[in-house]
Amino acid sequence: MFGFLFRRAQATVDRAVDHIVHRIIIAIPFLIAGGFGTAALALRLNREYGPEITSLILAGGFAALGLLAVLAYHSSEGPSETAGATEEPAQASASAGAQGPDLSNTDRELIMAALTSAAPLALPALVRTVGRNLPLLAAVAAAAFIISRDGHSGAALEPGE
Repeated sequence: MFGFLFRRAQATVDRAVDHIVHRIIIAIPFLIAGGFGTAALALRLNREYGPEITSLILAGGFAALGLLAVLAYHSSEGPSETAGATEEPAQASASAGAQGPDLSNTDRELIMAALTSAAPLALPALVRTVGRNLPLLAAVAAAAFIISRDGHSGAALEPGE
């Protein structure tokens, strides 16, 4: 009796998933091209302005791109249901969002209870994962240490000192 509805719902979900997968497959080459374009732009700006200014320029460009994406997302949502509301609640929610989420004592107790009940289950898996990948983590830490060291720190002394 309900078999037709289930098949129809499954076909709708399959089409939606197929559509999303195709969009992702189409987007991947553009993301890779964007990465190479950013690398080329960084090299070009590095030659002209130096590494610090280049990083600032790229950070500002990506921040502006992110703001444009946020504006495009919010404008595509259409008018919100609270458009006729007064300005005070909107300002109060904006100031609360800037300060972070407001957690009551009950919320904190619930979060702590969830963490303490989940920790015995998650901790062994985390320890196994870290233990299994310890050589890789040590190599990454050593590489980061070597890269971050200053090249002029006592290893290369001037010949008269």
